[in-house]
Amino acid sequence: MNINEIARLGSNVKPVIQNENCSVLILNDATGEGVMTVYRVMPGVMICFSDMHMEQCASEFELKNDRKIFCIDHCREGRIEMEVKPGVFSIMQENELRLDNRENHKGTTYYPLKHYHGVSIFMEVAEVQKALDEMFHGFSVSIEELRSRYCSEEKPYVIRGDKELGSILSGFYQKNMAHPELAKAKEYYQIKVVELLLYLNTMTVEDRKEVRPYYYKTQMEKIKGIHAQITGNPQTRFTIEELSSMYEIPLTTMKKCFKDVYGDSIYSYQKRYRMNLAANMLLQDKAKEIQEIASCLGYENPGKFSSAFRSVMGLSPVEYRFRKGEILDGK
Repeated sequence: MNINEIARLGSNVKPVIQNENCSVLILNDATGEGVMTVYRVMPGVMICFSDMHMEQCASEFELKNDRKIFCIDHCREGRIEMEVKPGVFSIMQENELRLDNRENHKGTTYYPLKHYHGVSIFMEVAEVQKALDEMFHGFSVSIEELRSRYCSEEKPYVIRGDKELGSILSGFYQKNMAHPELAKAKEYYQIKVVELLLYLNTMTVEDRKEVRPYYYKTQMEKIKGIHAQITGNPQTRFTIEELSSMYEIPLTTMKKCFKDVYGDSIYSYQKRYRMNLAANMLLQDKAKEIQEIASCLGYENPGKFSSAFRSVMGLSPVEYRFRKGEILDGK
């Protein structure tokens, strides 16, 4: 099975390497670039490692000829926000697993943290079932039944916080990252895929399902406006009440949606963002006084600024400038 045989990927996806066992695809957008490394590990199964460094992209993915696909996605780092139907968005966070049939995969995809790293296991139902039945002289798991069990709704099925699944999936990353030269050893990935399928087969639909909210386009636009407001004005500390009033969004909805999209509370996100700006200023302009940096970021009291900086960076501003400066200077 080749990815181009089962789906149209779109005009913004270009292959840079293609051979019998592996394809490397580049996804381009005005906001950045993504790399997808796809391994064909057995008939009907492909494993795709995604490394995205962009804010958004248009997904033109569309299945060909009513192909039946069962796809398992895992987010290792970052966030991915997808339009599951016109004007409605879902968010997959770190350490979440999503089970999907790829029938609604066309639309705009956003990366609110400007990066995403994860793995997707694509299975063409009939082909992989045949391969596994031959391999085991009759495989005990029905891929079609799994697909029906987990993909019966329009929205993707999300699992979070399952330690057994986390342990199984960690094996995919460890091998790919620690020993990339072993990527040609298909048997390893075959074992991990079988292990994953056997485990999913033991679960019932409600075992680990986490009900996740879906956000409307108008809500997402307001949350992104709030993000632009606090990152574009680091000298001002906005209260959540002010932001709720400015963007006409209920306080509870705003707090929940912002945390789901950006992975942190508004207060904590503002603080971390400002301290990271301060860290850059400390190293880029060593003549600038710490009090001046504090003032640029809205702190009138240098002592409070130093305490906030230490709570985020683990060092005082003076220590950070000295230690990190030495490293950059090669001392």
